[in-house]
Formats: sequence, structure tokens, C-alpha cells
Amino acid sequence: MQKFRRMRLGIATTCAALLALGVTTGMSPYRSVTVSVDGKVTTGGTYATESVVKYLASQHVHVAGYDLVEPARATLLQNGMKIVVVRALPILLTVGNHRPTVVHTLVHNVGDLLHQLRIKLGPEDSVSAPLRAPLTRGMKVRVIRGRSVVQSMMQSIAYSTIRQSSNNFVTGTNVVARQGQNGLVRVTVTKYFRNNRLVRSVRHQTVIRQPVSELIDVGTAQPAPTPAPVVSSRSDSSLVTSQVVTMIATAYSNPGGRTATGQPAGYGDIAVDPSVIPLGTKLYIPGYGYGVADDTGGAIQGYRIDLCFNSVSQAIDYGRQVVKVYILGK
Repeated sequence: MQKFRRMRLGIATTCAALLALGVTTGMSPYRSVTVSVDGKVTTGGTYATESVVKYLASQHVHVAGYDLVEPARATLLQNGMKIVVVRALPILLTVGNHRPTVVHTLVHNVGDLLHQLRIKLGPEDSVSAPLRAPLTRGMKVRVIRGRSVVQSMMQSIAYSTIRQSSNNFVTGTNVVARQGQNGLVRVTVTKYFRNNRLVRSVRHQTVIRQPVSELIDVGTAQPAPTPAPVVSSRSDSSLVTSQVVTMIATAYSNPGGRTATGQPAGYGDIAVDPSVIPLGTKLYIPGYGYGVADDTGGAIQGYRIDLCFNSVSQAIDYGRQVVKVYILGK
């Protein structure tokens, strides 16, 4: 019996000694810890009194500054603690013409990434992936900056010329029956740029005024021989004409000028095409009177003549007429 008592006393003494030893040496109780790294869970523990980040380092779990660690890294371990580590995804981001940059993020899709980085999209910008597309490690995301430039200008539309045969005029006579008029068109060019590079150009035209075709009557009638009529001369004597020709007569005034033959220009001077009416030929035109073919002009070709007047107002009043020209000879 005494032997049994001595044994119990020895065990108690030993336990007390061990307890005293634990207190004096600072030994901590064992702490059970669960670690989840990107969803992969491991269970362990430690007797050490240390922070979360030191415990992760002891377990060879490296965390970067942009990784998520919960609880906070400086938090001291507690028994039964669960540590969650979510590693940030590296993304290769290119914005416009800037150099590609590696960014790390904890968000889940492209749109959230741009929002996190405060990258705003304009109405013509685009992204290489949909905004709701999930992010993956090493994913390339490119923001393409777009813009458009609109240029507007007015341009003329050249009118066409329609030549039509007419028996009302002799062969070689061209009469403008209707003046041509140019049309007008608004041309709008829209240029589209992507990252300051021209990728497309769209041209649009809006007709403001349609052109009006010019109509020219081309004489086809052959001059018919006519009996030589008798007209009165300036001296009231009778002159016999050698030919009567239908022509286009226009009026002009050239005060102080001279004719092609060197004479002072005035009433009675008539410009002709010398291949049709030789210079120096005397002429008679009803409504104008007598004159002499002593002048020429660049626009006077074929069956056209110019009648000289002493004043501009007289020339304007006469204008342009279809007349019969009585050729009297030289």
C-alpha cells in the first residue's frame, strides 16, 4: 500500500514538473491551420506564435503584394484558422498605340478589369475580347482606339451637250437652242481611323442640283438658190444681190476699236468667216441695213456674223437673231 502511494506521488510530481517546465520555457499550444490556395486546400498546424504571412512562408506558399490573403497577412495564427490565398492573374494589356503592359488583377472579366484600371471606352473604341469574357492567366487584352473624321465639299456636275439635226438652219450652222447648266453635288467623305491608322474611307454624294443639258441645233438644210433680188442702195439706186444666205447674227460694240482690215469700228462693220464671205464683200441685212464684211472673230465660224453697233445699249437691244444676209458683191 505504501508502495502504491509512493508511485502516485511520483507521477503527480512529474506532471507538476512538466507543467512548470512548459510555463517557464514559453511553449505555445498546437494550432491547427487550413490553407486554401486558388481552391487547393491543405491542412497543417504549428506550435509557433506567428503571423499569417510567416506561416505561409514556412509552408513554402509565396504570395505577392497583389495577391489576396485573408485574414490579413499580419494577423496572428489561431487554432482552427482558415487562410485563403487567391493569386492575381497576370494580363498582357495594350491600350491604343502604347506598349503592352503586364497587369495583375483579382477581378473576373474584361469589363471589370478596364473599370478597375479606369480605362474608359469611347463610342468608336473596341476591345479584342467581349467585356463579359472571363479572364485567364496570361490573357492578352487589347483596347483599340477608334475615331472618324468627316469632310464635306461641294462639286459641280458638268452638263452634257446634245446635238440635234434641224432643217431650220442651213448646213454648217450650229444654233444653241438651250444653254447648258452645270449641276451641283455635295460630297461627304468619312475617314475611319484605328489607333491613328486609316483603315477605311466612305464616300457619299448628295445631288443638290441636276445638270441641264445644252441643246444645239445643227443645220442640215441646203441653201436654195434664189433669184437675185433688187434692193435699194444708199444712193437710192438699185443693187442686184448675188446670193441670199440664212445666218445667225449677233450684235457687238467696240468703241475706239478697229476692224481686221484696220478701219475704225462702227455701225456697218460686219465680222464674217472669210471662208464663207470674203472680206470686203458688201452685205445687206434687213433690220440692220447695209454693211461691209471687214472684220473677223474667233467665234465667227461658218454661217455666223457679228453686226457692229455704235453703242453697247444698241447691241444689247439687237441681241442675237436669225437673219437673211443679202450678198451684194464687192
